[in-house]
Order: sequence, then C-alpha cells, then structure tokens
Amino acid sequence: MREIKPSLLYKEITANAKADIPTMIWGGPGLGKSQIVYQTAHARDSKLFELRANLFDPVDVRGGLKVVEQADGTYRTRYGIPEDYPDASYQGSVTLFIDELPVAPKATQNALLQLILDKKIGTYTLPPYTTIIAAGNRSKDRAAVHEMPTPVKSRFAHYTVEPNVDDWCVWAMQNDISPMITSFIRYRPQLLHAMDAKQNAFPTPRGWEMVDKKLPHMGSSNDEQFYGVASIIGDGPAGEFIAHKTMFNSLPDIDKIIKTPHLVDVPDDTSVMFAISGALAARVDSTTFKNIVKYMRKLNPEYQVYFMKDSLAKDRALQNHEACQEWIQDNASVVI
Repeated sequence: MREIKPSLLYKEITANAKADIPTMIWGGPGLGKSQIVYQTAHARDSKLFELRANLFDPVDVRGGLKVVEQADGTYRTRYGIPEDYPDASYQGSVTLFIDELPVAPKATQNALLQLILDKKIGTYTLPPYTTIIAAGNRSKDRAAVHEMPTPVKSRFAHYTVEPNVDDWCVWAMQNDISPMITSFIRYRPQLLHAMDAKQNAFPTPRGWEMVDKKLPHMGSSNDEQFYGVASIIGDGPAGEFIAHKTMFNSLPDIDKIIKTPHLVDVPDDTSVMFAISGALAARVDSTTFKNIVKYMRKLNPEYQVYFMKDSLAKDRALQNHEACQEWIQDNASVVI
C-alpha cells in the first residue's frame, strides 16, 4: 500500500468522518499514529474515547457479565456496558479510537466487528455522531500482530502512514520542541525514523519528543549526555546528535543577529547553517521577524526555505508580515 504523509492523512480522516467510514491507520512503532488521531479529534472538536484492543477479551468487548436484581427479587445475568465506552445519550461529536487492533486476538477483533459495523453491541449503542478510527503496527514491524479477519478489514478505509520531515517540523514548532532537535532533523532527515527491530533503541518521532523532554534534565558530562540520548534513539544517532548539540551551543550570538543582522557573518559549514536556521526560526515574532529575514537572505535559498517553513509553522500570522511578502515576491518559484 502506498504510504501517506500525516498532513494528508488528517484530511482523509476528516473526509471519512463526514462519510461515516471507519479509518484504519497502519505504521511502524513511534511514528505518531496516536498523535494524529488526538490532533484530528481536537481539530474537529470531537470528544475522544480510547480503547486498547489488546487489553480486551471478547467478553470485555460486550461489557462483561453482571448479575442484576429484578423487580420481583430474582436475579438475572446480563451483559453490562463497558466503562470505556462513551455515554450512548451524548449528542456531540465523538471519536472512538481503537488502538493496537492488530495485536488483539482474532476473537476480540471479531467481537469488535459488530461495534465497528453497526455502532452497537448487545444492548449498547454508540452515540449518533461517532467516528471510529483504529491503528496498529504491521507484521513487518516485528510486532506480535494477528492477521486481521477479512470481514474486519473490509469495514475500514486503510492508510499506511510514513514519517515526513516537513510535517514533523511543523508539529515540533507548534509544540515547542527544541530547535536543537528540529535543526538536526533538517540536517539528517533519515534519522527522524530509522527503525531497527534488532535494536532496543532507534530514532522515531516519539523518541525525539522524549529526547526533548529529557534534555533539560541530563547531566553535563560527555558520558551523561551520550547515554541520556542513546538510551532513547540508539548509539549511532546519539553520537551524531551530541556533536550537533555541541555545535549548536557555540552558534553566533542570536541576539546580535536579531539586533544587527548586517554585522554577523554567515557560516560556511552545512550543519551550522541548518542549526542557525532552526535557532532563528524559534525566535521569530512580529518584532524580530524583519531583521531575522534580513540575515537569512544572506544564506543559500535552501536554508531560507527551511527557515520560512518553520517560522510560519510557529506563527502563521507572519505570512502577512511585510518581510514575508517581500521574500515571497523575490522567491516566486519556491514552494513553501
């Protein structure tokens, strides 16, 4: 199946929701499949409910057996309503996210079929405006997956998500991921996601988010820095990133560039240009943008484009700034 980038998948999920078609997202571990679902639900103002299919057995799907006292004092056994399901009377938009569906045993997948197909199971019915999205790993990801029964497969629109550097950097800028990381990924895009199932740690989008969270808490020694990162993304990528981090911390004075862009020289080294583009994009606002663009115009067009993409991801309103409009006019052949 042809792979799809996250920004296009958002649109497909929205279209499927409007058409009342369940969505199945396939992809390797750490690609951000769950994050895509969370963001899509948020953008649609849809209340999110998440089920981990691998934690359910077929009886759990129906709510489990409960003993209920009758009006005449006798007792009956009946299926209850699962606590993880949304209130059937809710009238707003609902997203039911069934995660790890391929890992669930076939019996559980078959039990979920009625919920996916009819939006009801037993005496329980999903709210009327419910969108169903499922996600999971593939067998080639060396996950303990079960072949999905054909009747279950046929109920979904299927997508295989791929890592995309531009999409990830947009997300990273909007979520305050360190420019030290985004500039490194711009420089070494192959290391956004480099799955190696034989290793315990390898680079993934989720892993880089973890590195970002850990950076402020790592020790200062070389060993502490290395092991702090290698434990998440593996030895080789960690060595490259630590070297980039050292270089990033010795960049020209960013404040001086903002105040007097004409007085600061342009670096020659490729990795430094990626780093400085990321560092400056993290500092843009309506007051600094003009001078930063002046400096960036001294760099090669490739780095100007990266800078503009990341700057507009951070603050979309800057596209109306005079400096941005002038840059677009002078670079009309460039697609951002």
